[in-house]
Amino acid sequence: MRFLLVCEDNSDTPLAAHIQRLLETFGHRQVAFDTSTYGRQLVDKVRNGLKLAPHYDLLFVHRDSDNARPEARYGEITIAVQDAPFDGPWVGIVPVRTTEAWLLLDETAIRKAIRKPNARGPLTLPTPSEIDRRADPGEILATALLDASETRGRRREDTRRDLPSLRRYLLENLPVGGPLEQLPSWVRFRDDTVAALQALS
Repeated sequence: MRFLLVCEDNSDTPLAAHIQRLLETFGHRQVAFDTSTYGRQLVDKVRNGLKLAPHYDLLFVHRDSDNARPEARYGEITIAVQDAPFDGPWVGIVPVRTTEAWLLLDETAIRKAIRKPNARGPLTLPTPSEIDRRADPGEILATALLDASETRGRRREDTRRDLPSLRRYLLENLPVGGPLEQLPSWVRFRDDTVAALQALS
């Protein structure tokens, strides 16, 4: 199986590894993928991505909801896929509000990313029921990583500079299921993936 993941920018392309693991849990043991972010408009990103290989079994299109309603983002994705065009099964991925929201459920993973798995300093993380209502998941994640580092002064600034790579590590290693089952945006993504696989078969 080969899939294409279209993202808003390069910071979310590590989500492809998560999709690969999800497909493997459904029995697809040989999964390859490409990612695409090139283009100004979403339809351009999809079109440019589809040029990377002669055939894709599945198309995934990521779009953060930001301050818009998730349904509005799903509508944008639908139009982009139709205009590209892509005739196969596809899945929209719309975290609320940004992808960082999916990274706030696992305190152990955050401590592991910062290489202090045994630290016990408090991290102010929202509960699953609060996450979709928070406007600043990126800032919450950054604060949690800095607090987990338990550093001060220059070392804390070094950690701050490493935040993009730490975020990438967390996204690349985002597990399937578990705490994510408590987020409606992820559950919809999973269920839509199941439906796309059924359409493919």
